[in-house]
Amino acid sequence: MSKEAYQFGGDDAANYEHYLGPLIFEPSAKEFLPCLQALPAKSILETSSGTGRLTTHLRHGFSAGTSLTSTDISSDMLMLAREKLKGQQVEFKIANGQQLPFADSSFELVVNQYGLMFFPDRQKGFDEAYRVLKPGGHFAFATWDRIADMPLFKIPLMDHIIPFFKGEDTSRFHLPFSLHDPRELLGFLKNAGFKHNKIMFIEFSGTTDDVMNIVNGMFLKHPLSRAVHDKDPARVSPIAVEIERSLTAFFGKAPFEFSLKAWIGIGQK
Repeated sequence: MSKEAYQFGGDDAANYEHYLGPLIFEPSAKEFLPCLQALPAKSILETSSGTGRLTTHLRHGFSAGTSLTSTDISSDMLMLAREKLKGQQVEFKIANGQQLPFADSSFELVVNQYGLMFFPDRQKGFDEAYRVLKPGGHFAFATWDRIADMPLFKIPLMDHIIPFFKGEDTSRFHLPFSLHDPRELLGFLKNAGFKHNKIMFIEFSGTTDDVMNIVNGMFLKHPLSRAVHDKDPARVSPIAVEIERSLTAFFGKAPFEFSLKAWIGIGQK
């Protein structure tokens, strides 16, 4: 399965942080943090940390004596996270969440926010989290709910971008929303060896003061626009206009609030 539509490097990483960061990842990190603070930990590993939105909240939400290691497979994303947290007590390391460069039983808490769905071998991601956890430690993760139930994502992607690729395999475009079955998530936890497992549905809000933040973040300044451009450069601008109109018709004129839905999973070693 091709993941090119969601590979963020160079300018894409900066655009990801500028547009998608405040739009969806900041409100999610704020929602996720209390669940993590309820788990006792003096050593934390974050995988798929991206540009460090959740990393920032972890650093500020846990005591200074808690060690925090932030990892991502993208050096460009991790560079932005490192700049954001410059001078703070965070260790940054480029690492693949399916093959972590850490010894067994190294951490008391492993955290992943919206990264597991991009792992080619998802079970391996759960297995590795289990391996590097100390006995009694926890793995906590978040995954998006179904795209069809979130207009913020559905309108740009399902209503305008995916139809442009009619007749082609469009499964790659659904990748960020492909881990929304709680039974499947529980299965991954159980197969890895976790116990006391639970999956919780959460719904929270995001806001924007300009509809173009969505158009840019999810299309024009996103690798998805290149996918359209590679097929027909003349369609990029018209699709952007269509997305803007549809979002405004649904949400009204900015500023407006939108609903985000996700699943949080927690397992104990």
